[in-house]
Amino acid sequence: MFKPKAYKSMLAASVLTAVMGTGSVFAAEVQAGYTPDLNNTTTTSAATTNDATTTQAVYNADAATPATTQDETDAAILAARGDTTISSDGTVVKGSDGTVTVNNAALKTDDKQVKMVSKTTGGTDLDKAAENGQTQAVTTVEAQYVTAANAESINPYVGKLITGLSISGVTAEQQAQLLPILSEKIGDAVSVDGVFKDVTNLGNTGYFSEVNPVFTSVPEGVKLDFAVTVNPITTGVSFEGNTVYTSEVLTKFMDLQPGQVLNSVYVGQKVQGINAAYARDGYMLAHVDGIRVDDQGVLHVHIVEGIVEDIVPAGNKKTRDKVITREFVQKKGKPFNKFLVRRSVERVYNLGFFDDVNVRMLPGDQDPNNVIIEIDVLEHKTGTITLGAGYSKSDGLMGIIEFGEDNFRGTGDKFKVHWEIGGKKKYKNYQISYLKPWIDSKGTSLGFSFFNREDEYTDYNEDGNEVAEYNKKSRGFNISFGRQTGEYTRDYLTLESRKDTYKWDSDDSSGYRYDTDAISNTTGSGNDWNNTNPSTGGSWNFASNNYVKNNFGRINSITWQKVYDSRDNIYDPTRGRRISYTAQWAGHGLGGDFDFYKFTAEARMYKKLGAKNVLAFRARGGFIQGDAPYSQLFTLGGADSLRGYEDDQFRGKYMYNATLEFRFPIVKKVSGVLFTDIGDAWDAPNVTWYNSKKTFNYGVGAGVRITTPIGPVKLDYGVGKHKNKFHFSFGTQF
Repeated sequence: MFKPKAYKSMLAASVLTAVMGTGSVFAAEVQAGYTPDLNNTTTTSAATTNDATTTQAVYNADAATPATTQDETDAAILAARGDTTISSDGTVVKGSDGTVTVNNAALKTDDKQVKMVSKTTGGTDLDKAAENGQTQAVTTVEAQYVTAANAESINPYVGKLITGLSISGVTAEQQAQLLPILSEKIGDAVSVDGVFKDVTNLGNTGYFSEVNPVFTSVPEGVKLDFAVTVNPITTGVSFEGNTVYTSEVLTKFMDLQPGQVLNSVYVGQKVQGINAAYARDGYMLAHVDGIRVDDQGVLHVHIVEGIVEDIVPAGNKKTRDKVITREFVQKKGKPFNKFLVRRSVERVYNLGFFDDVNVRMLPGDQDPNNVIIEIDVLEHKTGTITLGAGYSKSDGLMGIIEFGEDNFRGTGDKFKVHWEIGGKKKYKNYQISYLKPWIDSKGTSLGFSFFNREDEYTDYNEDGNEVAEYNKKSRGFNISFGRQTGEYTRDYLTLESRKDTYKWDSDDSSGYRYDTDAISNTTGSGNDWNNTNPSTGGSWNFASNNYVKNNFGRINSITWQKVYDSRDNIYDPTRGRRISYTAQWAGHGLGGDFDFYKFTAEARMYKKLGAKNVLAFRARGGFIQGDAPYSQLFTLGGADSLRGYEDDQFRGKYMYNATLEFRFPIVKKVSGVLFTDIGDAWDAPNVTWYNSKKTFNYGVGAGVRITTPIGPVKLDYGVGKHKNKFHFSFGTQF
């Protein structure tokens, strides 16, 4: 064992500090994970020797590799990655206590997925910093040592015969083991390159803080001695400033065996591994900024993690600061994490109040290693007011008043009032809704809606032909309670009571009349109706078969919904997915005229192709048990489900539907889409005129999307099995 000189302890400490530098962010060979398996972050040894086996035997560099480590990580980091799947292969494991552990060795992630922090079009300081950090590669760790060797001091001896070769500062046994790694031998002529190479060979073992060639002239030539100073013996390792990874995990990773000579190459490799682990887990400001060895031989490793001192909104004139900061999953007082910041930016943008959201990093006031996050927003108008009037021969003069606000008084609350009044029928249509997205610090939401509407409806048969036009009056209310159950998950519970009433109006109703058995109106007064059954030529017995009673009435229900939503932009997603499960309990002790259960599942997925193209996919299905009325059956057809068909052309207690879209930009604010839709809805037992035979329906086509101040405008042309149809609509399809 080496016997280092005590007075060299401080020298070794300063040398090791130089090895570590400022802790660059390494993306390197380490595959992205969520918790550190630090044993997989080491780099190849940089020691340059002639006999690696001999060197390893001398310098106890054969310490056992520590076992693979699993460490519990912050669940928010796991969520921010966009993957909280509990897998069967052990990649992600959820414990009984709710904690999540990740086997880092089983994870593979392309770091390009986490490159962009801000989702906006304009670049940010944070984007540039993240990108620069990811382009740095882990390089070979070079041993740090000092030497007095230079060409000027060697030149006087160049060409002279080496008559003796030795290494001082080590034991005779150790010298015998070291000599084979020297390139120069007794009998060789001294050369500058040869001396430098041997200084490097000795220094690169990592065990020496000083290597100096010493020449002694003799009659036959010179004796060459390499005077070395051995690094101190370590007794342990201590970490300071770490909160992300425990000292226990880092100590296991360092694997410094007590009583061994400190090796600067080995320590440098381990430090690079720690820096790489921080970088891959999103802590782009964290690094080892220095180490020292105390008089007891303890290696002290100091880590700075880049603490967020403050989060400061900027540019918001109406929106209150807390509305922005409460969306941040990156918290004050915690290490800066680019994944959490990216997710925070997405959440702020998805509020719908801003045209642009950017992040800037400012130096910390308390510590230059810390950071202040400035979130810059560009607000847009969130309120709408509509005043209108209309006249028709059938309805007379009507007035329409509508106003709403998606960011009421800058609190993030949403409300909407729609009122129609007047006309010959004395319309008093209204709908009032209010949503408070945060009623506590956990993101719990509460909303309600009251409505009383009378609207004109059109029914189509399975072939897309119009069969009935009538009025339906709907009155009721609902109360919805939402709760954040994870970074990407929410649960909703909705209580609703509504009553639907069938109304035949002789002025503007036609086709089948559901409240009579008569075949047709032949009086000539008002609109004619025709209840002829085309299959038999007889009459549909709507009244006798209680058609109105079976399809119109009061529905009291409780609906539970669970939503997982990791989309980067809910208005125009380019990546992520949205998965939802819905279960509705109607009647069955809740009162009302109908007893049924309704279950629905839906998945939406988005993938970016190239720089600007997006592939979007949606699949959904559902079924109903019980006597669900006409209004509660699943429907397909139209702009939002099955293009190339009439709105709600297919309906029934069972449904499946899938859509695949390729979205691409055309010019500014105008984009195109190519699509294909498939689906069907069938089994409508109480709709006597509808042939509910199960079929396979498909549609293909193309369309354009235009971004306007009032929202996206969509125009699609769909080709179905039997018809082609244009579809014009507002809003996002999925």
